[in-house]
Amino acid sequence: MNNLIKINKINKKFKLSNNENLLIFENLDLNIDKNSITSIIGPSGCGKSTLLNILGLLDSSYNGDYIFNNQNIKKMRNSHLSKIRNRNIGFIHQFFYLIPELSVLENIKLPALINNSNDPLITRDAIKLLETLEIDEKQNMKPNLLSGGEQQRVAIARSLINKPELILADEMTGNLDESTSDEIIEFFLNFIKKNNLTLVYVTHNSKYAEMADFQYELKNKTLLKK
Repeated sequence: MNNLIKINKINKKFKLSNNENLLIFENLDLNIDKNSITSIIGPSGCGKSTLLNILGLLDSSYNGDYIFNNQNIKKMRNSHLSKIRNRNIGFIHQFFYLIPELSVLENIKLPALINNSNDPLITRDAIKLLETLEIDEKQNMKPNLLSGGEQQRVAIARSLINKPELILADEMTGNLDESTSDEIIEFFLNFIKKNNLTLVYVTHNSKYAEMADFQYELKNKTLLKK
């Protein structure tokens, strides 16, 4: 099987302040192949980020089946889920969430240091990512001295440092101007394809959504393949 992710009949509800339930998804199905790029488009508030949180093992309060790399997520202990999330999944957000007190290099190394104490190898890998992303000359700078596009490249490098099987990106260019967004998207998707990685990204931008191998629209509480 070539599936990295298989979710079947996912139902997700939020409890409102008046104790009523708000249905977000109903009988949602999705298969993600290994080494593929998948986009999910939809308006603000439709549940795109909620879906990414489920895929990224950040949200377990749903009904339905989720198989990740042939493992049933619902049957795992929280400790096992944490290991998979930390080692096998990389996250990229609209807001960069870089730690201002740390240098660019230190920000990138941080997720790997949590999992591994072999600092020389981690430093080597981080510098290699910086070179690939063409910001190696910024490695000793603090994030606030970088442009928005450079900060997003740092965030991308940080998401890749553990060599994850899956990368999830949530409106990764939503905080950038159009020209910088175009540059980041094109560079990143080429990097993903060249390195045979698996990416799922959500966007409200139809131009960016159409650049994926597989395209879905979150509509009427379910996913429609485009």
